[in-house]
Formats: sequence, C-alpha cells, structure tokens
Amino acid sequence: ILSEQNANVFQRAIGQLDEAIVEMRRVAHSMMPEALLRFGFVDAVRDFSENISQTKKLKVSFQAVGISQERFPENVEITLYRIVQELINNALKHAEATDLYLQLAKTDDLLTLTAEDNGKGFDTHTLKDGIGLKNIKNRVDYLGGKLDIRSEIGKGTSILIEVYV
Repeated sequence: ILSEQNANVFQRAIGQLDEAIVEMRRVAHSMMPEALLRFGFVDAVRDFSENISQTKKLKVSFQAVGISQERFPENVEITLYRIVQELINNALKHAEATDLYLQLAKTDDLLTLTAEDNGKGFDTHTLKDGIGLKNIKNRVDYLGGKLDIRSEIGKGTSILIEVYV
C-alpha cells in the first residue's frame, strides 16, 4: 500500500531500472555479439563490417582466405574481434578513412589479420601511442602474436597481426 506520490516514485524507479537493463543488454551485445558466440569470428567480422559499411561513413571490405567455418579458441576469437573493433574505430575517428580493407588468412597454424585504410596516415616514429593502439598492442601481446604498423602521412595505414592458433 503506497501513497499516490510514493507509487509515482516507485513507477519511475522501475522505469529507470528497465531502461538500465536495456542499455546493459545493448552494451553487452556490442561487446560480445551473438554472431561471435554462435557462428564464430569470421562471420561476426563479416557481419560487423557490413553493418559499418551501411552507415556510409566507412566502406569496410572483408575477405577471409584459407578459412572455412572452423572455430578458433574462444580467447583468440574474442580478442581478435576486439582488435577489429578498435581498427575500425581508429580508421573512422583518427584516420578519417573512407575505405578499410580487412583480410583474415590462415596458413597451417598461423592466423594473419591485415587492415589497410586510405586515411590520413601518421608518422610511426613520432606518434605517441594512443589508447587505441595500446589496446591493440596489449591484445596482440596477450595472444603471443606479432604486430607490424606501417603508415605514411597522406597515404594511409597498414597493420599486420600474426597469431598462432
């Protein structure tokens, strides 16, 4: 038994709680998309790339070479997916690129992820690592992989990541 004023406060609190739950689900989905859990890294990246391309802000072309529907260890899939998200974010926000080419290739136990954009590029010798590049480096290190970043002002950026699976 609540007074009308307390009932209104209670209903508002319930509404805010419902909104918070919806927002948490949205955040959790973007962090761990259903496609990654159900279909694996390749399909999740393909889906994410297509969604980004539909915004018309960045055309992402994704190609998988030498990979069928095989799955990789969960930690590899999740970590590489986060790297792809960061690469796309960097191409959009920092490089101001209009085109991004992503390629995932597998030869024996070596998985190679390549990202090339047509953005404004940067001087790799003078740039201090931003949070995005640090995140990528830390994730590649976590997987025991190798990272090679090549960029030239006015000519875009190319990033090569190699991980053994």
